[in-house]
Amino acid sequence: MKMTNDERYHRRREFFNEHAEKWLDMWYKDRVTGICDKHAKDFERLFSLMPLKTGDHVLDVGCGSGVLVPFVLERITSTGLLYELDFAERMLEVDRGLHGEANIRFVLADAENAPLADDSCDIVICFSCFPHFHDKEKALKTLCRILKPGGHLIVSHFSSAEGINKHHESCHAVMHDHLPDEVSMRGLLTNAGLTITDFMDEEGFYYISSTLSGP
Repeated sequence: MKMTNDERYHRRREFFNEHAEKWLDMWYKDRVTGICDKHAKDFERLFSLMPLKTGDHVLDVGCGSGVLVPFVLERITSTGLLYELDFAERMLEVDRGLHGEANIRFVLADAENAPLADDSCDIVICFSCFPHFHDKEKALKTLCRILKPGGHLIVSHFSSAEGINKHHESCHAVMHDHLPDEVSMRGLLTNAGLTITDFMDEEGFYYISSTLSGP
């Protein structure tokens, strides 16, 4: 029996809540070292590309249990502000337990209905989450509302689009959560008012950088 969109949404959220406590171990722990440095080189590359700077206000969309937190805080320092947003409450609970810095705000919401103020963030990061957006067009509209004119929206994965889609197809809870092909992705971003400045789709690394047009 075919699931409705609402059923897919709830099943997706249940999946992430069920795996929240072990998420970092599942995807980021190196079996040899026993620590979460499996993607150390990938994170180094990712953050060498991101235009983060001291004092930035950053929205980490679909933050999960907070794998990006140390990297972002290192760059924005204590003068910046980091919003950790996720629609799975257990993910946020784990994230909050791991990261107690005073300049983090935890927000329970999905990307489509993110309750942040207009023009409040310099950078919006969508790391390993874009395929899971329930309504991608609405999500981008909301994220662009939050983004300051001239601000940057980043979409990234540690896999190619093809690899991400094949991986999701193997998991019933997220089997319908696909990363659009390049033409469609460019169209979504452009229609949202974003100018694409970088688009990489390689084996093991996917990265889009885009800038919001000014008023």
